[in-house]
Amino acid sequence: MGQKRSILLVDDDVDSSQMVKMILENTGLYAVSICNRGCEAFKIIQDTRPELVLLDVMMPGADGPDIAEKIQQDKSLALTRVAFMTSLVSPAEARENSVIGGHPFISKPVSHEVLLKRVKGFFEIGK
Repeated sequence: MGQKRSILLVDDDVDSSQMVKMILENTGLYAVSICNRGCEAFKIIQDTRPELVLLDVMMPGADGPDIAEKIQQDKSLALTRVAFMTSLVSPAEARENSVIGGHPFISKPVSHEVLLKRVKGFFEIGK
């Protein structure tokens, strides 16, 4: 198998973060890092250059849209994919190709199947 795809999960919910990390890493396809403090996320993104950043929309200190905007403004991060994870839109309300601020999102609470399908899809966008 080839190299694992790198993902940074930025979410202030520690338990949820651990669950998402476990689900994704159990596939053997992804290496997932976690940042539970939005105010530290952009520095970690600059330092580690993940292929995909999954951002919680609402966090204390710095929320997901603010971090996404910083990523977009940094030309050296042009290849970094960004997606949101949010409980602001329920899974029943979300449609497959829904976006927040121009970025795709996953509704929380997320099912294993939806998480794996959507993350796989995020990597296929722009191939």
